[in-house]
Amino acid sequence: MLEAMEQYVKVVELGSFSAAAKVLGKNPSTITRRFDQLEHELGTRLIIRSTRRLELTPDGEQFYSQCIGILSSVAEVKGGFQNKTSLVNGLIHLTTFDTFGRETLVPLMPAFRKRYPHARVALSLENKMTDLHASPYDLAIRYGRPEDSNLIYRPLMEMSAVLVAGAEYVNQCPPLHSPEDLHQHPCLAFLKPRQFTWWYFNKGAESRKVRIDPVLASEGGAPLLMWARANQGVALVSRAFVEEDLASGRLIELLPDWQASLTEHNAAMLYLTWKSAAAKKPIVRAMVDFLVEALEPRYSSADALKNDDPSAI
Repeated sequence: MLEAMEQYVKVVELGSFSAAAKVLGKNPSTITRRFDQLEHELGTRLIIRSTRRLELTPDGEQFYSQCIGILSSVAEVKGGFQNKTSLVNGLIHLTTFDTFGRETLVPLMPAFRKRYPHARVALSLENKMTDLHASPYDLAIRYGRPEDSNLIYRPLMEMSAVLVAGAEYVNQCPPLHSPEDLHQHPCLAFLKPRQFTWWYFNKGAESRKVRIDPVLASEGGAPLLMWARANQGVALVSRAFVEEDLASGRLIELLPDWQASLTEHNAAMLYLTWKSAAAKKPIVRAMVDFLVEALEPRYSSADALKNDDPSAI
């Protein structure tokens, strides 16, 4: 309807459909056809057309005045938001671990840039904890709450794990009925600083802890996903990264009755973390709000923000 109003105003102001079409960059027949639809929708005659000129009916005069008011209000509102988004500019340094960055953040950045065209983003993917105070990063996305009380954090999303293997591997491998059966399978796991790797399983009140000796190991999750898709064995990965694989049948969920985890807790929480000095930067505030909105996080309002200054973000 707004587009039809804009076209109608141009027709009235320029005195012809062809002149309005030229200014609006449209075909005259498109403008005429949309005008006919507009009159039909309103149930009244707006313009009396002749070979020489256009004459507004009383309803046409009234509708023209209303269009001017509505379009002016829309322009004012739009201008206010454009001024707001123009404040979001400059460079934001963002860091997260490799798999989450590749699978989740990288695809989101075009939408962020579309919303804030004056913003620039520098994204670093690294599978290690970074001291934000000793780095150029404005914002980090990591598992778990930061221990540094001088950092601000906000829960972003819960990451549950799932045990998977490639469809071809599952068709050929020994049956997997319990967590202990994993000893009969080649496993794909994260490199650990300690000597042993453990996977944890819960089903109701029952819990199991299984030691894993991986045949292939990696610091990041991306290689594990590639190996699992290549039917190299069983991997324990974040469900968020394999939803499409599971839906397509490329990967198969194993032991679905058990809740699997890399820690003794069933799921790990991802947190947005930033320095207090960065909290006042509009681009940091915009990125935090954008990611929270885009990823539909599940967090309690009581724990949504940890900071003494409610205006910090």
